[in-house]
Amino acid sequence: MTIFDELKELVDVPTAARSYGVEVQRGNMALCPFHRERNPSCKLYTDHYYCFGCQAHGDVIKLVQELLSLSAIEAVKQINSDFALGLDVDKPPDMEKVNRLRREIAERKAKKARIEQMYDTLYKYFALLDRYKIHYAPKAPTDDIDRRYLYAVHHIEYAWYLLETFNRTDADGQEEIKLEVDQIEREYKRCVEEWGEW
Repeated sequence: MTIFDELKELVDVPTAARSYGVEVQRGNMALCPFHRERNPSCKLYTDHYYCFGCQAHGDVIKLVQELLSLSAIEAVKQINSDFALGLDVDKPPDMEKVNRLRREIAERKAKKARIEQMYDTLYKYFALLDRYKIHYAPKAPTDDIDRRYLYAVHHIEYAWYLLETFNRTDADGQEEIKLEVDQIEREYKRCVEEWGEW
């Protein structure tokens, strides 16, 4: 974690804005300090600000930079001093720690992307079977039964079960059914290649 990250965790935007002369009103709205206006259009969130009038935006460090015309490191030093945070601003960042944090963030993003891909696969398969079941259902008792309809009838309950199980479990549980999802993905591709989308 860098000194910038530490500072942003310790001081929120509304608190800093008040300390540097911005009048914060109900709902953490304020008259934007970066352009002239009569009605508050600048929303101060905990971790950032955004002006709906002039589109000024940023985090607590950027806010102090802009308000006091400082560089980023000067703004960090100013906030550190004004709020008596006691951060060692002049200490170089621990690159091992920074790299570990970057790896952890990359791993979390990759895991989230895998989970989203798994859900998409299960949903696409279920939707395909649902289309087959509706579109190729026999219209009369004497009609021949289409293979796509028969396939859908035999597999749609299992597809629904997997989709529901996936939605009800946490990320670790979702990872556990990865092999089944991989099989579903292959089956989906086979169906589309052999029979088309519908």
